[in-house]
Amino acid sequence: MNDTVAVSVRNLGKHYMLYEKPRDRLKQSLLRHFGKRYGHAFWALRGASFDVRRGEILGVIGRNGSGKSTLLQMIAGTLAPSEGEIHVRGRVAALLELGSGFHPEYTGRENIFMNGAILGFSRREMEGRLAEIVSFAEIGEFIDQPAKTYSSGMFVRLAFAVQACVDPDVLIVDEALSVGDFFFQMKCHARMEELMNRKTAIILVSHDMSMIEYYSTRTLLLDKGRCLFLGQPNQAVEEYYRVERPFQRLSQPGEGPAIQCEGEKPASGQESIPDWPKPEAFLDLSRAVVIGEEDIARCTGIALCNDRGQPCSTFQIGEEANFYFEFEILRDIQVPIGGVVITNRMNINVHGKNSLQINLPAPTGVRRGSRVRFRQRMEMSITPGEYTFAVGFATMNPEVYARIEEMDYRQLEPQLKTIMRVRQAGIFSVTLRTSGQSLPFYGYADLKGDFALAVL
Repeated sequence: MNDTVAVSVRNLGKHYMLYEKPRDRLKQSLLRHFGKRYGHAFWALRGASFDVRRGEILGVIGRNGSGKSTLLQMIAGTLAPSEGEIHVRGRVAALLELGSGFHPEYTGRENIFMNGAILGFSRREMEGRLAEIVSFAEIGEFIDQPAKTYSSGMFVRLAFAVQACVDPDVLIVDEALSVGDFFFQMKCHARMEELMNRKTAIILVSHDMSMIEYYSTRTLLLDKGRCLFLGQPNQAVEEYYRVERPFQRLSQPGEGPAIQCEGEKPASGQESIPDWPKPEAFLDLSRAVVIGEEDIARCTGIALCNDRGQPCSTFQIGEEANFYFEFEILRDIQVPIGGVVITNRMNINVHGKNSLQINLPAPTGVRRGSRVRFRQRMEMSITPGEYTFAVGFATMNPEVYARIEEMDYRQLEPQLKTIMRVRQAGIFSVTLRTSGQSLPFYGYADLKGDFALAVL
């Protein structure tokens, strides 16, 4: 192994024998030396080969049953491979399952020392780290209570604190970060960045694609026990969506019966959008990733223009951008809802808004064969940089839509049926102003407000 490589995996595989009847298992164990097989092999993982370098975060994604947990257990040493090789340099800390390695009758403090012993630390070494672990976990007086009295959040806080505070050479995290509350997740993310700066190799499994795209240096996509892709996180996530949901081909913008929905200012939902762009203004969507119900609707065009209706991909801070998007309806739907999400280079969604959130008047239903058009105006009051945007299309029961001002988000969200999302529909950049204050705010976005000043 190269000195920069913390984990090396070559042609790794794990299989289990499956039997139609319980007695076949007994026959196999008794008669295995005679060469006859009473069951068949199921490969949970096969043919995995990759390296994880020090200071790198390898994301691992895939549908349930794709082999992610099997891979992590073999790297952690809790599961023996059926074929292939694994080489790990240094100490491995693994958070594979909520509460794994914790004895329910032991107190949190006792479990800390027990986990430390499993990782190869002496009691004296763990005593030197105890204060940091207890502070990180934030479970207070429960540190001296039996683990069986802990909530799921307390379990994961203490488990992550032990694994992250022992300075491992390799840290394996399997979906554990999604259990804690918002503030604990922030602390975990800060700790992961600190470990990465210390050249700890991290293997992160998550179904949160935003987290994978943000943190991963590279991402491994597994499906049915096979490695489908290893490379850039954004590309891996695109491939994941192609596996998870059907890939849809995009039509061309067209004319015909259209239902018009104009964003950011009230409209009747039936009037035309007067500045609808010409066909040549629409973006090339050949690289876009479309996830959704191809038998319900089809995206037929997306355009991005300035306040003069001209195609535009560069805006100064505060300038107006107009997003136009159209869908062909292939099957009758109820109230049409559309929106745009803007994402920065770090894969953080800096802004997202749909027609539901502004209570835009819309028709109670749209017939098959119609085209639904949206225009969404935005003021580009965001920090200078390059951004990508996605377009979404959904529908909702008209009776629920009529009462949206009476309902909160928790009531509305389950009523919203997503028809499709067009990811990475386009790229644009925001630059400094050329007049006035070139940078009128700090951070990601310009939040509207005012100041008061007094000298006494």
